[in-house]
Amino acid sequence: MKITIVCGHFIPALGYLEVHLARAFTALGHETTVITSTAIPAYVGDLNKGFGDNPDGAEVIRLKPRFTLGQIVIAGGIKRELNRIKPDLVVVIGLGKAFPKPVFDTKYPLVSLFGDNAYSYVNGSLKTKILFNLFKKPTYQKAIRGSTNLVAYTPESFEAAAVMVGGSEADILRKQTQFISLGFWPDVFSFSPLSRNAKRAELGYSENDKVIITATRVVPEKELEAVMPLLAALPEYVKWLVVGSAGDEYSRELDENFQTFIGKGRIKMLPYASKENLNALYNAADMALYTVPAISIFEAIGSGLQVVVGADKSLERLTNSTYFLKPYRGLSTDLDAWAMAENESEDHRMKRSLEAKREFGWEKVAQELLGFCVQ
Repeated sequence: MKITIVCGHFIPALGYLEVHLARAFTALGHETTVITSTAIPAYVGDLNKGFGDNPDGAEVIRLKPRFTLGQIVIAGGIKRELNRIKPDLVVVIGLGKAFPKPVFDTKYPLVSLFGDNAYSYVNGSLKTKILFNLFKKPTYQKAIRGSTNLVAYTPESFEAAAVMVGGSEADILRKQTQFISLGFWPDVFSFSPLSRNAKRAELGYSENDKVIITATRVVPEKELEAVMPLLAALPEYVKWLVVGSAGDEYSRELDENFQTFIGKGRIKMLPYASKENLNALYNAADMALYTVPAISIFEAIGSGLQVVVGADKSLERLTNSTYFLKPYRGLSTDLDAWAMAENESEDHRMKRSLEAKREFGWEKVAQELLGFCVQ
């Protein structure tokens, strides 16, 4: 099958959904092309200075933008490229960036992916609301009316988008039932006792230390401050490892506040890590903690970690599984959750890693998506 992914940004070095699906489609034997822009969004900050290497076997076409503002990217030539490729299926990702809007005036089978959640455009400024109504809302409306399939990758995505879009399109979204999950690469994220011991030694953790890891971009939207009371209440041998600092003023202030509030020596804040190093960091930890939905939750699960997350509809697929522990809001509950994971054996962790591979591997996710499109 000839599959074309259309997305405003495509940065393999960071590896968001569009990158993982491109790699997965190619691995499954499909002829995969990505139509994207030459833009690097501002939210990348100093985490990466370039695009990184494209997925093996995938063709990436980068169009020069005519207009960019925040995450919005508008470029010409999308329909021309589609007509040259003549894909069997077009997968649209990132409706809020407005880039894919021309796709909905073409004849090709289309699947639009929705990843909106409660954090999308929440408490937006007047500027944000104007941009949404001017650029993003029309793209959503065209996608809802012009797609062959609508698929969400969090359980609350359709409802969140419906609230934002409103009108008759909201009624269409609320009737949608097709969902996929986010995922991870089992060839990158897995559990290894040798890796665990080596990385803990490198980081200076003792055998008695228990380590909670959070791997995410350290930005205000992640609300990392919210978990400080929880961590301060845990025993001193519990350490917090935060991976994803940009080294900017916000990260430095956050680090200082953590050291003051929780205690010096209990926090390590590291910069963005390569996937291989990130897997070793997950291996070194004993539990993962996340304040908002993220692909890195599934990567942590792939290394066999149990995860403490917020009570978020976007994570409902995990809440009744062996991967999920407890919402981080509710201190007594969290202490119970920590006790459950504190003395877990390596065999249990290895088993969980293998179970996650079968359930959340990116190739399986890609197959589920294509299954919706060929019905």
